[in-house]
Amino acid sequence: MKRKKSAFTLAEVLITIGLLGVIASLTLPTLATNVSAQQLVAALKTTQASISDKLDAAMALEDVPFVRDLKAFDSATLPELYKGLSKYLRLDAVTEDHEVHSLSDGSLLTTWKAADIRQTNTKAFIYITDFLADAPSTTPLLIKQNGGQVIRRTAVVYIDVNGYAKPNRFGYDVYKYYLAQNGRLYPVGGSDVSLFTTNGASDESSDWKNGSEEYACNWNSPGYGCAGRIEDEGWKITYFGKRLKDKKD
Repeated sequence: MKRKKSAFTLAEVLITIGLLGVIASLTLPTLATNVSAQQLVAALKTTQASISDKLDAAMALEDVPFVRDLKAFDSATLPELYKGLSKYLRLDAVTEDHEVHSLSDGSLLTTWKAADIRQTNTKAFIYITDFLADAPSTTPLLIKQNGGQVIRRTAVVYIDVNGYAKPNRFGYDVYKYYLAQNGRLYPVGGSDVSLFTTNGASDESSDWKNGSEEYACNWNSPGYGCAGRIEDEGWKITYFGKRLKDKKD
């Protein structure tokens, strides 16, 4: 006798489709978050390296030992500084003000005026502050003994890796760096900046793990120190995936 061919019933097909839908609903948001995190980190790494490398090339071209000695830093105003740096960095004007928010609750922290920000060749926004207040360390030898690289802070550089795209949050797509004497950008919350801000003391009071609110990187902080966390954890964002499912921007 011929065996009857087995076939799926309509009920079985519907149950299978339902299960696949449940699995997709659980996995796709996580996958999308991971992809987004990878894209943000890649953009941040590229932008940081691009700025540092071009400033390094500028120092070699002008034959100066410190980034502060570049002619651009003779400027008295931020627009003048950007104009001088445009010789080495491709900096395009921005037409709209830019709001920046806290990592913890999305509250507005500050607004960058259009005249004060520029778009780089990586499409990121940069905002430079404190370039007039050159800050040398009083303990450069102690910093070096503890493995630090930052012995002089020439400026503070903020990077928004995806420009106008929201949510514009510290620790998500906005990051804070110190521009050091050697023309490199060092992440706030990282060990180098921690040594600089603690005058060479090898403690963690200014890092992303145990630092104050300004330097911490967790969901109860504004997120200023998250650049340090990302670099310390191997250029990965590991702290916002679960929260993003619960909180929409």
